[in-house]
Amino acid sequence: MGIVTGASRGIGAVFADKLGQLRPDLDEIWCVSRSYNDDSSSEDSERSRSQGPRLRHLRLDQSDDDFGDKTRNYVERHHATIVYLILNAAYANYGDVKTQDFSQADQMIQTNIRGTVAAVYSLNDLFEKNGHIILVSSISAVAPTPGLAVYTASKAFIRHWGISLREELKPNGVTVTICYPGKVKTTALRDVVKQAKSVKLRLMPEQNLNYLVVRTLRAAEVGRAEVAPGLYGLVMILFKAVPTRMLARFGRLV
Repeated sequence: MGIVTGASRGIGAVFADKLGQLRPDLDEIWCVSRSYNDDSSSEDSERSRSQGPRLRHLRLDQSDDDFGDKTRNYVERHHATIVYLILNAAYANYGDVKTQDFSQADQMIQTNIRGTVAAVYSLNDLFEKNGHIILVSSISAVAPTPGLAVYTASKAFIRHWGISLREELKPNGVTVTICYPGKVKTTALRDVVKQAKSVKLRLMPEQNLNYLVVRTLRAAEVGRAEVAPGLYGLVMILFKAVPTRMLARFGRLV
């Protein structure tokens, strides 16, 4: 089976769809999101497909303290083993330390860091041999950005943790691939751009969502550690070569 978090829309929804096309041998793909409503998205709700794996919807919030435990309980209840775990769910809110309410910063930490780590700690022994974990970071992981400081720091955490996690899980036969999306056309990013009123964000080139996801899944299949498809791969190389303080000054969202 496969599990995709943040799967109700955007990158997560495309991951669920493309994973089903790439791996029709999977029995089910569990689409996890806090956005599903009680009527259409309980743990027993399924959407039939003309071919490939069934999609099962789970209403879970990655920022909840018991997210990892609840997810493990569902897997054990269905006597399932995991082939793919795609941790995509994230929360972004624009604001600096002087203007942003701490509750917003805390939600980013809980969702982007704690929930992601909790899922892996809770599920790491439930993988099949040759299983895959995909951690969705961001190109901003190498570009500290005032105004999105907590968000970009959380994505930098995912990057560094994921690189170490890859070595930790290698003896188990589980590969870890870190994905670095650029500016993709999603509701979440549109909301951030609107909040920030940033000319820089508006002028950044958009990345094709299908291309990003397909390239990431193919990279995971061959065991690659990191993937930043297309133009943003070059951007990431450039960012790594520039001093961090300069990137932070340049990255100010004005």
